[in-house]
Amino acid sequence: MYQTGATLSECVVPSLVPSASSLVRPRSTERSSDNGGNADDAGDSSTTRSNRALRRLLLSTSVLTKSDGSALLELGHTKILCSVHGPRSAAASSLTGGKADFNAGGQLQCEVRFAPSFGLNPQTAVSEAVTSLDGRGGGAGQLRSSATSLDEIRLSSGLNDAIAPSVRLDRLPKCVVDVFVLVLQSDGSVLPAAITAASLALADAGIELFDLVSSCSVAVVDGEETDKEDSILADPNESELLKSRSHLTLAMLPNCREVSFLEQTGRISASTSS
Repeated sequence: MYQTGATLSECVVPSLVPSASSLVRPRSTERSSDNGGNADDAGDSSTTRSNRALRRLLLSTSVLTKSDGSALLELGHTKILCSVHGPRSAAASSLTGGKADFNAGGQLQCEVRFAPSFGLNPQTAVSEAVTSLDGRGGGAGQLRSSATSLDEIRLSSGLNDAIAPSVRLDRLPKCVVDVFVLVLQSDGSVLPAAITAASLALADAGIELFDLVSSCSVAVVDGEETDKEDSILADPNESELLKSRSHLTLAMLPNCREVSFLEQTGRISASTSS
């Protein structure tokens, strides 16, 4: 159950993406081209924020009374709730991992799930769902379900890869630490938000870490239709991700100066990356 001191700010369902003809608008109506400035309080791209500005970020720990550690993170309209349970004794079968070699160290199990009746953007559902060409598919409900399931698998794997290097699993022999992430609302940058929330929840649970993990994503928006150079947008929301040519997610241990996770989707030219 929630503690009385932990409250969510006003939850707003992300608005539907406009028609394809109006997806690319002048950058001045969404982002300012300067490097300064702050994100708007609501995290909405309808007001001006610079290309490098993040949306409003709210962090809170110890929000669940029945978890060993927990964290609540709000990044604009993206809202993540994370709980950590353990360490607990591992089952004998999990110590081998299906292999002959015995694993005496600890294990980290991460699971990401979307909240029931989660509102998925129609264009996102179509782009990420399994279609009938793959032997499955059907109505809108099946598209929504398959897109959500595939996204949960991808997010769970990415979360485990990003935070596992920061946990001192060698100090937890024959034990398992469970990390559960619930996506209450999504408006882009779900994976970096989940990574940050999970690292905070692990620290709140008293799990020994090398360092906290910080994560952020950027999107590259093609500037051909606006007769401008490609724009690199930090902390993109869902509408910006849908019209982006590529996006990149980075997670790192800042004090150790080590990158724990790097994922790129799409192509980024050498001139843009430089």
